[in-house]
Amino acid sequence: MKKIAIIGGGACGSAALIELIIQSISASLQNQISFVLIERQKKVGYGLAFGSKQPSHILNTQADIMGIYANEPDDFAEWLKAHGGKYRSDVKSESDEENAYTSRLLYGHYVAEQLEESIRKAKASQINIEVIEAEAYDIDRLENERLLIYLTNDSTTEVDEVLLAPGTPKPNTFKHFKDNLNYIDFPWPTKNLLERTGKKDHVGILGTSLSAIDTVMSLVDNGHTGKITMFSPDGMLPRVQPDENKDFERKYLTLSNLHKLKREKGHPPRAKELFRLFIKDVEETEGKPLNWKSFNRDSKDQLPLLEYDIKVAEKGGDSLLNMAYSMRYDTSRIWSWMSLHEQIIFTKWLGRHWTITRHAIPLHNAKRLAKLIKEGQLEIIPQNNEVSFIQEKNHFKITTGKDGIFEVKKLINATGSAAKLEEMQNILVENLLKKDYLKPHPIGGTVINPHTMQCISEKGGEHIYAVGHLVNGMLMDVNAVWFNVKTIARLASEIIFKTTANGHV
Repeated sequence: MKKIAIIGGGACGSAALIELIIQSISASLQNQISFVLIERQKKVGYGLAFGSKQPSHILNTQADIMGIYANEPDDFAEWLKAHGGKYRSDVKSESDEENAYTSRLLYGHYVAEQLEESIRKAKASQINIEVIEAEAYDIDRLENERLLIYLTNDSTTEVDEVLLAPGTPKPNTFKHFKDNLNYIDFPWPTKNLLERTGKKDHVGILGTSLSAIDTVMSLVDNGHTGKITMFSPDGMLPRVQPDENKDFERKYLTLSNLHKLKREKGHPPRAKELFRLFIKDVEETEGKPLNWKSFNRDSKDQLPLLEYDIKVAEKGGDSLLNMAYSMRYDTSRIWSWMSLHEQIIFTKWLGRHWTITRHAIPLHNAKRLAKLIKEGQLEIIPQNNEVSFIQEKNHFKITTGKDGIFEVKKLINATGSAAKLEEMQNILVENLLKKDYLKPHPIGGTVINPHTMQCISEKGGEHIYAVGHLVNGMLMDVNAVWFNVKTIARLASEIIFKTTANGHV
């Protein structure tokens, strides 16, 4: 009997168990395989991302590609139609269900329902499923190649394969403030955030990305009337995502052309070459050359840019935005074709500009953000050079390069999750790293075989797998459900292949 453990019961862990159940039943593995799902929260299927009860915490992707099944991307949109559709209060859409942005909690309900149904089918097919409410904090590789998992409920479980899906870790910056009662090291769960901020407090938010915007929405949705100031090194907000992007046909930056480049020039795609092809596609669509330096939003006034983006989004997006979104299904392949050297160059040179374009704000929340800025409640400040705490004033002091010094009563860290393994605040990851069961990737996350998602480490063996944020260096789009379920399908196929006598027919 093969036993497989999934550590983490959020969207990735749930999707993995669902896919493994589907493939196990299809392969007639009744009484040959069992699963254990380990999740520290009482409810499975939600995780931090999809357990938020805040109505303004909406998905950053339209419903039509959010299906939890790898080969049924529209399943969530179909589920949504059967559960009230676009007329629900927790659905934001000026179009149809396929292009709707729903609350994250509603999506969590969908995932939990699919998981519950899959477990029911597994049990009906004599496949045992165990759900353990505990945190896994360590793993030992045994002499027989099995893996012993240590749990916080003082028990252990011995398994043949382990999938690591621990979710998104906290930011690891500003650790010296962790004991300060005025400092909040993570905006999730929202309950903690709201309990520790007064409605009239001047709140500072470190970060201007999607997580930071969610933090703003959490505050104002719960009656915050005080000033909110967002700080980041570049002060750049994400662009605005239309309900429905205009179609964009790429002629130059295509997989075919990049493969031809590899074949003819004998080297992997370079960051400079990718950018040149990107420019050619956009300028071809625009019908004229563009001033590309003008697109740099670093340290610029964000309100005019946000208002422009809203107008553009209402018309289906501009060429720059639609070009980026047209690459959704190709970016990870292109990334895998690049050398580590070129990946690092891209990250340093273009990474932040790509991120604000490719990971945009849903239109509904962008309009709310613009209103808050115009009313004077919200301010975006770039070039935060230094953050300190003034004991006698009981305030934080943020020194910026452009706008001077700011003082805030409460400070929230929404700078984003730690990318590197050694910086992730996760006890299991820390212990696996100490044992060399995981090998750090220079950009972030752990080294894996991207075709099977197996962790590559001599000491760790061949039976540990990872998905989601844990593989953020080797793969792109690891914060996207639609991408993660595709990697999970490959992973599940590998485990089932190994279970059926390594493919012996």
